Amino acid sequence: LLLVSLLFSLLKMNDMIDDNSEDNKILESIFEPNNSEILTQLEDGPKKFSDFAKNLDMTKEEIEQSLSYLIEHKFVNKIEKGDQVNYSVNPDALSKILENHDNFKNIDDGLAKLDSFLN
Repeated sequence: LLLVSLLFSLLKMNDMIDDNSEDNKILESIFEPNNSEILTQLEDGPKKFSDFAKNLDMTKEEIEQSLSYLIEHKFVNKIEKGDQVNYSVNPDALSKILENHDNFKNIDDGLAKLDSFLN
């Protein structure tokens, strides 16, 4: 998560992300700390809301807001079975936005700069 934040900061500092592009606004929102923490939690499988509340240093409202955004943009699926609600990552939607040619180039360039900065 720290590396993702550093990478995004480098991209922003070097004006590699065009704030006017809708895709880049969505990409930026994925790297927003609360959203990225939720996505990180979902890496190893579906979670309940209570899992987020227990594992993240976020208020209930922050979790709800982030989940709502991620669901609205189809990065997270909300799965309702009876009384239980689980959330899972939608890898196809994430791949689509991250693999966009311009975004991929920006991320690749940012990783190269991050590597040179760290080494």
